[in-house]
Amino acid sequence: MDNNSSVREILETTGKYTSFTSGHSMWPLIHNQKDNIIVLKPEGRLKKYDIALYEGSGRYILHRVVEVHDDHYIIIGDNCTKKEYVTDDMICGVLAGFYKNGKYYVDCKDGRAQKIYAKIWTSLYPVRPAILFAENVYSKFKRILKGKSN
Repeated sequence: MDNNSSVREILETTGKYTSFTSGHSMWPLIHNQKDNIIVLKPEGRLKKYDIALYEGSGRYILHRVVEVHDDHYIIIGDNCTKKEYVTDDMICGVLAGFYKNGKYYVDCKDGRAQKIYAKIWTSLYPVRPAILFAENVYSKFKRILKGKSN
């Protein structure tokens, strides 16, 4: 396969795509440039809590399905507050698992811990802006304290 193949072409040809992630939208589950994802070509329609790889705004995006409708999905990143409306033709793949610190984790379809995490984090959607704001303030405060101790 040549280096100019798109992710969609790779998934269509081989059924599997692996890469390091880029971005922070799936934090705290998946970390930017640290975790290696394994994406498979979807078999049928996606289900609630699946993590979909889709094309949007000229790039590939990995976000969680929070609602399934007849003609679209509502999808949101774990570190995001904005819902997105995605159709089946935009979907390229579904997360099968990922490597974090050398350990393999299966996605929410099979892994009990991931399923619990997905249900809890998704149910917190209405208060997610407050959670993310608090985490951001905490991180900044921690950096300030660390800078003063050096």
